[in-house]
Amino acid sequence: MAKLELYKNISRIAELLLQEKDLASVFDTITKTACSFFGTSASAIMLFDKDKEYLTIVHGHNLSSEKAEPVKYHKNHKFASKVCENKNIQFIGNMTKVFRKLGDDVTLEWIKKEKLSSCVSAPLLLKDEPIGCLNIYYRDQQKSFKEKRELEFFAKLAALAIAHSQLIHESEEKAKMVTVLEEIGLLLTSSLDFAEITTDVLIMATSITRTDTSSLILIDEATKKVLEAFEYIKGQDKPVNYKSTARLKEGISGEILTTRKAVVVPDLKHYANVNPVALQKGRAALIGVPLIAREKVIGIIYVSSFSPREFKRSDVDYLNILSNQAAVAIDNTLLYSKISREAKETSILYEVSQSFISTLDFEKLLNNILKRLKEIFGYLTLEIFLIDEEKQELYARSSTRSSENIYQMKLKIGRDGITGYVAATRKMYYCPDVTKDPYYLPGSSDVRSEVCFPLLIGERLIGVLNIESKDVDGFTPEAINLLSILSAQIAIALENARLYEETKRLSLTDPLTSLPNRRSFNMFIAAEIKRAVRYHRPFSILMIDFDDFKDYNDRLGHPAGDTVLQKFSLLMKETIRDVDFLGRYGGDEFIAVLPETDTSFALEVAERIRNKIAAQDVGLKITVSIGIASFPEDIRDKKGLIELADQACYDAKQAGGNNVKFATELHVKEEQ
Repeated sequence: MAKLELYKNISRIAELLLQEKDLASVFDTITKTACSFFGTSASAIMLFDKDKEYLTIVHGHNLSSEKAEPVKYHKNHKFASKVCENKNIQFIGNMTKVFRKLGDDVTLEWIKKEKLSSCVSAPLLLKDEPIGCLNIYYRDQQKSFKEKRELEFFAKLAALAIAHSQLIHESEEKAKMVTVLEEIGLLLTSSLDFAEITTDVLIMATSITRTDTSSLILIDEATKKVLEAFEYIKGQDKPVNYKSTARLKEGISGEILTTRKAVVVPDLKHYANVNPVALQKGRAALIGVPLIAREKVIGIIYVSSFSPREFKRSDVDYLNILSNQAAVAIDNTLLYSKISREAKETSILYEVSQSFISTLDFEKLLNNILKRLKEIFGYLTLEIFLIDEEKQELYARSSTRSSENIYQMKLKIGRDGITGYVAATRKMYYCPDVTKDPYYLPGSSDVRSEVCFPLLIGERLIGVLNIESKDVDGFTPEAINLLSILSAQIAIALENARLYEETKRLSLTDPLTSLPNRRSFNMFIAAEIKRAVRYHRPFSILMIDFDDFKDYNDRLGHPAGDTVLQKFSLLMKETIRDVDFLGRYGGDEFIAVLPETDTSFALEVAERIRNKIAAQDVGLKITVSIGIASFPEDIRDKKGLIELADQACYDAKQAGGNNVKFATELHVKEEQ
């Protein structure tokens, strides 16, 4: 299977791993898939023990199970644990040599029995914390490993799948222990639909405590902020989303977060620091319990009655059991959503990056960028502005707008609009409502929100990516983060395309005169011959050689000679038409291609060039000799045409220089 299938089928792979609730099945899927994708002989998963003292192979593929178990590394081991500690992939070309140097006889014996030669070890990171590592092995010695990026992503997905399976396993164990709410627990943990779980939890919370209302808030414990809030009133079909006024640093919510225990208030009027909003809503009695998952409070469930009451101990116990189940279910759902989002984001990043690298043509690249972003995100307008450093302006280089007026727009850096502001600050700027933003420069009447990213190469600004939405607050934090990553890729892609264009231009240009070089001439004349043959049209070439130019260099020096070549190159360029080609053929030889030109008109052009150069005063008399050859009158192939013109030029020099000769008297065998 091709390596790129890892990205193309990432949603399928993520779903496959997450559907595996059995940890052994997850291990088996990970190791087999790793071997398949990376073409290895064997693979193994190593995990830390509970106290993170040892790393042990917990599962292997194409490894002897009786041989895998003894491979156990202490946390200070110089290879396995270092991979986790440094959080970087490590490649070992010769395992025997490395572990012999480490003095690890146990591993050496295992390597010998398994006949392993090379190894790549990738840390399994969960929220940037290592839980172990994924090792892939080769029985044929490898010199290098080039798929680090793919393996890094695969290991990240594997870590999430393992954690997900462990969470589900823990949830199912708890469900088995709690017979009273077994069906509820199974119902919650079997679903990954957040809305469905929220509805079931709040309806059940109201039912088992015989209360009038229930609510659920999701929180960020570290920042003490409410992320989302839902409220259910008995008799409704489902909860509604609302803006919570819960005070997480004080009152009932603050007490729950501090103690991490249930808080019971039989009469809210007697609670010293009650939230007045609760009283305004008619709440009289309340129970609040924390939702704790993986040792973090991720939310709070409240149930309340419209009249004071003494709650039973069983009410609190049942609500605690439900909150435990709900915490696991919601955490699983959030984790699944995160995995799905990250998988989608990675897939998008890969897909877009592939479109970026599919061409180095600057125009095609710009079109690809905006086309793919618009297809993926569906935003109203996307624009790329590039910087004119000399004028300190931004100009539109590519846009999804249908109007051509955008390309006439010039924005002053630091002065004009959000785009100009971002160019000045070199920082991302999000405007959720353009009608209230001081930097917004009115444009399309459909725009409601805008986000803008600087395109930076290191500290150097090359442009700005501007994106507009027809919705107020039309950009989610996840979308902004993804677009920020993409903007960095866009900057690199644009710079690569620019460098490619510059390199291409330099490869076809003579550095002294800035005229096309011989390579460029060969490309031009090949195309001109095809055109002339197809349309039965003539063209001529002029071979131009400076007379006694070596003497000029010897007497006045090469810098003076270079100056003359530069000056006369410009003079000759001004003498011919825009459709004509003039290039430096080598040394003091130049060549011109005159499309749609027969010998008579070619002679006129040659004489103009000769006379203009002869009339110049550059310290010493400078003249040129010119040879003319015409297609198809003289010959019908490129090589012969050049030889004829060169010979005619030689004849002109032999005739005393400052002369023009035709190639009609020279016979060169015509190539078939």
